[in-house]
Amino acid sequence: MQGFNMGRYVPPDQEGLTTGNKIHRKPPPGVKGGQLTVRFEMPFNIWCTHCDTHIGQGVRFNAEKKKVGNYYSSPIFAFRMKHTACGKTIEIRTNPQNTDYVVTEGGKRQAVGEKEVGEITLRDPNAIDKLEDPFAALEKQAIAKTSLLETTPRIIELQKLNDRQWSDPYEHSRKMRKIFREERNRLIQKDATAESIRDRASLHIPLLDETPEDRQIAENVEFGEDSEVGMELAHKRSIFAPPPSSASRLDNASRSAGKGSVKKKKETVEEKKDRLAESLRLNTRARIDPFLEGGKRENTVSTLLAGAGIRKKGSAIETVSKVEDTAKEPPSEVKKPASGLLVDYGSEEEDD
Repeated sequence: MQGFNMGRYVPPDQEGLTTGNKIHRKPPPGVKGGQLTVRFEMPFNIWCTHCDTHIGQGVRFNAEKKKVGNYYSSPIFAFRMKHTACGKTIEIRTNPQNTDYVVTEGGKRQAVGEKEVGEITLRDPNAIDKLEDPFAALEKQAIAKTSLLETTPRIIELQKLNDRQWSDPYEHSRKMRKIFREERNRLIQKDATAESIRDRASLHIPLLDETPEDRQIAENVEFGEDSEVGMELAHKRSIFAPPPSSASRLDNASRSAGKGSVKKKKETVEEKKDRLAESLRLNTRARIDPFLEGGKRENTVSTLLAGAGIRKKGSAIETVSKVEDTAKEPPSEVKKPASGLLVDYGSEEEDD
């Protein structure tokens, strides 16, 4: 069975005078070939003089440790290590006199603005007079007392306010969580709305927040109608009809102003009724009028464009071909348009 302390037994008569390693002639760990190797940590920032490389504080090296002298009864140790960047040797020694380290070979300590040996520091003469003047110290104390008297009531007021606000921590926390929850839901809803707008418009850029000015401008914008729609409305309206109502005049004025931003005027109930009645009257007339070919928009607009000599881009070739075919065909009997109101019941002679 292995003994206590695992072979590091020290007899009672030798206890305190020596160590177990010396008694058993066991070398300290890290000794190889009579040379002690330790793990050395760089105590400050240095520059390597061989490769001009910076070595930061705390970088560790495998260093050879040996005793090179004494300062009174304190030993002076030297640590020699190899710099891995250039392969050269750096040596650092202890300085018991100043409780510091000194770079003796292969590097130099980084300057940090500390006072060097023999350096003379210049001071402002006025600053020296203020430091030595006792009245200046009294003035500083008086200013400090005055500032303390002025700030003490405010500090007490803030302390009371803090105690009053946090008298019930649970209630205060509940209010804060409620505000945070509402704000979070609002932000989620805003992000969902912006994402839907981006998907509809195929945008890949983030959208800015909506402002009241943007909303007002969007409400005041009114887009004009297509030219074909205006021609169709003019064709539907009778030449013997009474003059348009106020609502129609309002619509015509807004359309004639162009496609820019037009400020809308709120319509009354009577104006809405007049506009609806006029629209119903025009649509009814376009439906029952036999000269409008059943009120079809395509035939009406195409007829007007053809009569005015206007051709669409897509139907230019088709229109030219129709004109040529018409010129080749012999003139035939003109057919009368079928009326939607008259019905042909026949006669008795046809039945016989």
